[in-house]
Amino acid sequence: MAKRLKVANPARCIGCYSCMMACARTWYDTISLKNSRIDIQTRGGIETPYSQIVCHACIDPPCMRACPLGALTKRKGGGVNLNKEICDGCGNCIEACLMGAIHLDAEKKAVICKHCGVCPKFCPHDVLEMIEVEDSGEIKITDTGPAPDTSPVSSTASHKDLYGEEEHGEEK
Repeated sequence: MAKRLKVANPARCIGCYSCMMACARTWYDTISLKNSRIDIQTRGGIETPYSQIVCHACIDPPCMRACPLGALTKRKGGGVNLNKEICDGCGNCIEACLMGAIHLDAEKKAVICKHCGVCPKFCPHDVLEMIEVEDSGEIKITDTGPAPDTSPVSSTASHKDLYGEEEHGEEK
């Protein structure tokens, strides 16, 4: 079964860049954020949330279709594999990527996530995770039964009707 990267808990991201540094160190033997295959961005300072820009492992990758030289081939589980020997740095894949998850390195070669699983291991807040997908890239569905009913007893019931006269920790 193939795996792919998923942004599971985006609100937990504190912008520590540990995931980006781990990626760059693994694939480029540097700790330059420019060489990371994922990107963490702020939307205007430390008071705004961070955005995690990652390859979404498209089932029919537009970046692959945009490459005139065939440097990108379909990856088992979705997304693409890059043949750096063929890539000429034209940038068509960058423009075609719907997520904005591709950029060029210093050698003018595409930098694209391999869904290797290094970055989630270094994320201290479980923002990123690897999920199992079918070889086609479709998300693996493990439970197809009906969801249990967790709705209140009555849509018009008051808090007292549902939980009793007193709330825990409150005195009359």
